[in-house]
Amino acid sequence: SNIGEVVNQGFELSVNWTKQFGKDLMVDFRGNFTYNQNEHKYVDEPNYPYVWQTDTGKPLNTYKGYIAEGLFSSEEEIANSPDQSQLGANIMPGDIKYRDLNGDGKITEDDQCMISKYGSVPRLQYGFGGTINYKKFDFGIFFSGSALRSILINGLDPFLEGNRIPNKNVLKFIADNHWSVDNPNPNAEYPRLGLTTGDIGNNTVNSTYWLRNGSFLRLKNLEIGYKIPYGRIYVSGANLLRFSPFDLWDPELSSWNSYPLQRTVNVGLQLNF
Repeated sequence: SNIGEVVNQGFELSVNWTKQFGKDLMVDFRGNFTYNQNEHKYVDEPNYPYVWQTDTGKPLNTYKGYIAEGLFSSEEEIANSPDQSQLGANIMPGDIKYRDLNGDGKITEDDQCMISKYGSVPRLQYGFGGTINYKKFDFGIFFSGSALRSILINGLDPFLEGNRIPNKNVLKFIADNHWSVDNPNPNAEYPRLGLTTGDIGNNTVNSTYWLRNGSFLRLKNLEIGYKIPYGRIYVSGANLLRFSPFDLWDPELSSWNSYPLQRTVNVGLQLNF
């Protein structure tokens, strides 16, 4: 039955510090920190033959899939490896190789496990920044970020399959570093391409091959101002910089084809009457 028990816990922290130094200098610093984790305390699930198939005792937002062991380099390696035909017919060099967890000589759903305890929802979110006012000048800055989050990037095949949209754009990392006969790199960032049949079933399933760290830190806002008679002039920017181990697209977006966050720079004049 669709019943169970979930434990959800976490904490939030917010700090703000303001101090005036004489008549010319004032500083204000602030920060926030949020952490959350959950766990399936109990799940009414089948009596699975293998412990790695269970959900009880594991977080809710996790990724399940296969453990990838690189790309097949030859027909001989395919012949001497567990049978992967259930994931896609005609396994060829350049396809992803998976680990046979239960040792039965074939790759099936029984070999799927939790490949990341972090899902698409970050467990940790934070922000920090401040404002400094010195005589007629003011400077403000704020960073925001998230951590303990994973991204799966499978399903990026750029070619036609069935009634899917044809002629999709090819992401640069696929064009630059995919396995091919001319580039038989066992560590290529993308496996062989299905040039006539679209997605290759064996290569599109969830696996550690496609798992990426989705943490990031963003310079969210930056502003510099100067007081003038009856007003203020300023220069401000939003989404100016991003620091992340994930560089294929903006990790804050829900998917690779989402509309990107805009980087903006403004010059303004505020007048007081």
